[in-house]
Amino acid sequence: MGVCEENSHRGTMTGMMSAAANGTAAMNGGLWLSILVPVYNVRPFVEECLSSILYEMRDDAQVELIVLDDCSTDGSAELCRQMARAVGGRAHVISHARNRGISAARNTLVDAARGRYIWFIDADDRMVAGAIDALRAIVNIHQPDLISCDYVREGDVPFSTYDGPAHMLSDCTETLIAGIFARRRLHVWSRVWKRDLFSPAMRFPDGACFEDVAIVPRLLLQVRSFFHVPEPWIYYRSRPGSIMAQLARTAKAFDRRRNDELARALVGFHAELPHCLPGVSARTKMVIARFLEREYVKISKRLLRCPRSRASIAQLRREIGRYRGVMEGCSPVPFGQVAWQYLRNDKVVRAGGLWLALAMSRRPGKL
Repeated sequence: MGVCEENSHRGTMTGMMSAAANGTAAMNGGLWLSILVPVYNVRPFVEECLSSILYEMRDDAQVELIVLDDCSTDGSAELCRQMARAVGGRAHVISHARNRGISAARNTLVDAARGRYIWFIDADDRMVAGAIDALRAIVNIHQPDLISCDYVREGDVPFSTYDGPAHMLSDCTETLIAGIFARRRLHVWSRVWKRDLFSPAMRFPDGACFEDVAIVPRLLLQVRSFFHVPEPWIYYRSRPGSIMAQLARTAKAFDRRRNDELARALVGFHAELPHCLPGVSARTKMVIARFLEREYVKISKRLLRCPRSRASIAQLRREIGRYRGVMEGCSPVPFGQVAWQYLRNDKVVRAGGLWLALAMSRRPGKL
């Protein structure tokens, strides 16, 4: 997807697994991996999650598991502590004095981590068998800033998180950014990060709902080497209480706060992009713009689904226009140009949906 002249080192998984079996000299002792699990009222799922992680790390004393309880009220914390006691010092449970939300939980976990790499796992998901062995093999040989993987959902349906070169060490940050935006998977848990990427200034936005969308692109700008494994390391569980599930079910009410946070998640990224990647290609800019316009169209559709009187049509158009102003302002390419590209690529339905949302909007300053 990118335009860099890449230096790359390709390695087969078999060869890497063999190297990993011969020792961990590349890790220079100490903890090489911290697995970080934020927990809040997930008692039906957390035992399966932690069991999958503990089983994978059973033979590696250089991996730690840290669980943070964000003031659960359903017994999740007690269950986590019981499981941690059963494995001695391999797992630790820490807690917040009050419920502070997922962003604050992840920030506290980053501060507590001691490994050279950190891997966030959501407490309602689980780790796939062989994931840590495969990760260790890559770290042992290549030591990249970032390792990314795919995931599966219910019914073992696979999902790709990256559109680009796989099974090889790459050093083109633009290729990485374009490949991840192309797949639209801006979640933190399908990637293992060098802890040093999380500088004091690089933290999840406190109180935000779409913290992954806000921080992942900015983290990617700091990555200088990466390795993608097109195999599922995470089993992702979609449950009714998740933020995305609640937004998708908006039939009679529009959650303005959460949609506003989604719309503003990439504010400022457009300005940071050319500063960190001088000469970024038009192709990469278009990939980022397509991500933004599709989220804009989805927000517009949520608004259109809400029942309203004829008198409120003007308000509807003002709202759609407000979201356009924010999200097109984050885009490196105007949304109208994105629609024309869809037409040139024979994506008529996609172009039509975007044009409808644009037609329903009123330009900022004309509200």
